[in-house]
Amino acid sequence: MTTQLLIDTITEQARAQHEQVVAWRRHMHRHAELSFQEIDTADFLERELRQIDGLAIHRPTPTSLVATLRGALPGKVLAIRADIDALPIHDQKTCDYASARPGAMHACGHDGHASMLLGAARLLAGLRRQLPGEVRFFFQHAEEQHPGGAQQMVDAGVMQGVDRIISAHVMSTVDTGRIVVLDGPTLASSDRFVLRVQGKGGHAANPDKCIDPIWIGAQIVANLQAVVARNTDAHEALILSVTKFQAGSAFNVIPDSAELSGSVRCYSPEVRARVPQAIERIARGVAQAHGATVELEYVHGYRPVVNDPATAAALRAAVREALPEVPLHTMNPLPNSEDFSAFTEHAPGAYALIGARSAAKHICHPHHHPLFDFDEDALEHGVRMFAAAPFTLNALQD
Repeated sequence: MTTQLLIDTITEQARAQHEQVVAWRRHMHRHAELSFQEIDTADFLERELRQIDGLAIHRPTPTSLVATLRGALPGKVLAIRADIDALPIHDQKTCDYASARPGAMHACGHDGHASMLLGAARLLAGLRRQLPGEVRFFFQHAEEQHPGGAQQMVDAGVMQGVDRIISAHVMSTVDTGRIVVLDGPTLASSDRFVLRVQGKGGHAANPDKCIDPIWIGAQIVANLQAVVARNTDAHEALILSVTKFQAGSAFNVIPDSAELSGSVRCYSPEVRARVPQAIERIARGVAQAHGATVELEYVHGYRPVVNDPATAAALRAAVREALPEVPLHTMNPLPNSEDFSAFTEHAPGAYALIGARSAAKHICHPHHHPLFDFDEDALEHGVRMFAAAPFTLNALQD
């Protein structure tokens, strides 16, 4: 475990550089860039990282970075990851750091994640004589857009030799001053599907001479809920939502075809694997019963984020030691998804949720909202947690 003197140093230095971390965050917020387009953001981060002594920096992809810090003491290799991309949303805030780029906005807090990690890198570089092992700081592009930047970084070899990996997300649904680190499922998978129903069109006055794909599609929508209610164990969580239904072009014409699409989310790889077959079986059965045909297109998106219990325990220890005034909170796994799971396919990992909501400061808008913001007091919490984590993770007995 970390010594009190080391914890006091982490706390003192995190507080001393808080204004700088806020300034980094606001710069990135004002200069938001979309997934796979984070050129200026990556350049900015590289310039700041090169001002920190002891870091070896490289770009595994054009818009991502890895900064490596080797401690003076023997130990494990820990990776800490932050995402850096923005969303295609127009920022409606009136503050001086609102996005200057129309149609691009940090509406999910990735600017905060990157600034926390930058602050932790600078802090740990000053402690490298006491630092065990190696820390790799991943600044990941394109979390918001499938197929995601995490897999690209993995394919570029960033996980070679990594023993454990951690990450975190600021949360607009958790009050500032609380942190959540769950064991097991934390975030859901996110898959999508398209069902194309082929019928036979005709005049709306003669439905008996048609095979109505709209009516058949409606039956498919209703029956798909059986995937959840009658094809999935009641102890497992599964969300299946039909979110789009497109058909027809005139009020008096039954169209030839209809297209349905939607989202599937769950926490269990076994449940996830069974869903496409269940959707296809039910949709085809309904369509055939009424003389139509159906084609399924199923796209597997991000895998569920499942925390390794030992890594999660070490991350909670980092919170307890470096942030004794911040209580560890608990909650149910979230149905949201993200691509951190691409990293945890290659090393045990844990994902923390950092409270960043403040009713007193009127910071309450949800993620992906055009007025989204987060309480910048949460930045210090992230820096201190990330800075303490290499010490508590190295204390694990593998």
